[in-house]
Amino acid sequence: MHSFTLAGRTVHRIGYGTMQLAGPKAMGEPADPERAKAAVRAAVDAGIRLIDTSGYYGPEVANRLLAGALRPYPEDLLIATKVGARRSPDGGFVADAAPEAVKAAVRDNLAQLGVERLPLVHARFMPDSTVPWADTVGALAELRDEGLLEHVGVSNVTLDLLDQARAVTPIASVENEYHVGHPGGRDVLDATTAAGIPYLAFRPLGNGALAGEGSPVAEHARQLGVSAATLALAWLLDLAPNVAVIPGTSDPAHLADLVAAQELALPSDVRAALDEA
Repeated sequence: MHSFTLAGRTVHRIGYGTMQLAGPKAMGEPADPERAKAAVRAAVDAGIRLIDTSGYYGPEVANRLLAGALRPYPEDLLIATKVGARRSPDGGFVADAAPEAVKAAVRDNLAQLGVERLPLVHARFMPDSTVPWADTVGALAELRDEGLLEHVGVSNVTLDLLDQARAVTPIASVENEYHVGHPGGRDVLDATTAAGIPYLAFRPLGNGALAGEGSPVAEHARQLGVSAATLALAWLLDLAPNVAVIPGTSDPAHLADLVAAQELALPSDVRAALDEA
C-alpha cells in the first residue's frame, strides 16, 4: 500500500522532513539555499505530498525555505508542523511547552509558512518539560477549535503519554523516532496500528548511520542492489500499513533513493535479519 489517510488527506507513505534544509545541527542558514529549495521541489515533483517541518529548525530557516520553494502550495500538499520545543544557544532542543508558548509557536509557523491554517500540528514531548502534558496538548485543541489548525498530533511520546493525549482530544497522528536498531517504541507503534492512528517515523535513516560500513542494512542493501536508504525505509513501511516515513535531505539527487522504497518488495529473509538487528 503506497498511500494512506492522514489528517483527512490521502498521501503517499513516503514523506519529506525539512530539518536538513537548515545549516549544521539544524541551526542557521544552509551553505547552499538554492540547492535546499531545489530538494523540496524535487520531493514534490517525485509525488511526495507529506512534508514535516517546524519553526524551530533554523530557527525559522526551514519554514522560510519551504515557503520560498513551494508557495503557492499544491492543493493536495499536507504540511505537518511541531511545537513544544525551542533551540538553546548551543543548538540543542529544550522544552517550551507552556500553553501560551505553544500557541505563540503555532502562530509563528502560520506566519513563516504564509498560510492561514495548519493542517496538522504535533505537540512534541520534551523530557525536561515541567508543564503538564495535558495542558500542552489541550492548547493545540483550543487552537483547532479556533480554526488555526485542523488536526492535533503528538510526537516523541511513550504509550502512557499517548493515552494521556487521547484523553484530552482525538489524536490524528503520532510522530516518533523509529529505524533499524532503534531500541524500544514498538508498543507505541502497535497501539497506533490497533487504533488506526497514522505513525510517522522520524529519523528513519538513523542520522546516516545505517549506511555505514558494518551496518546490516548496508550489507543487505548491497546484496539487493539498492541503496541503504531505500532498504531502511522499505523495512519501516513493511512494519504496518499505518506507518509513514519522513526522511530529509538537502540534496535533490538523494530523492530517488528515498522514493524507491515504496517499490521495493522486501524478501522475507532480509525482513527477518533486519528485525533481529
